Amino acid sequence: MKLLDTNIILYAEGKEHPYKKHCVSIIKDIGAGRTDLNIDVETLQEILHVYSSRNERERAILTLEKLFILFPNPISITKREVERTKELMRSYPELSARDAVHAAVVITHQLEGIVSTDKVFDKLSEIKRIDPSYR
Repeated sequence: MKLLDTNIILYAEGKEHPYKKHCVSIIKDIGAGRTDLNIDVETLQEILHVYSSRNERERAILTLEKLFILFPNPISITKREVERTKELMRSYPELSARDAVHAAVVITHQLEGIVSTDKVFDKLSEIKRIDPSYR
């Protein structure tokens, strides 16, 4: 199993962008059961934050409803993930707190990697980033 980064959802739902068609394809594959991906609860929080900060609360709620259908069992964040997040933030100062949480989930749950457009994950020796255009 691989973790799906928030940016894949945002590109799939957003305006035209070079990554959009790849991200839409990933979401369609998830809906059709053709891929083994999951999200963590931090992704849900990020969706709420991004759309709320844009004054798009209704869009945030609708997106969450779709995600609950696609991902009925998102990965929880426990003290174990937070402890690993702390270690990653010490080791990789360029890593944001949210990205560190996602990376900690990949590590603690021994996932195959993270599907993401965010190249900061390439700097982490502990995880593999899968670019959506190359998956």
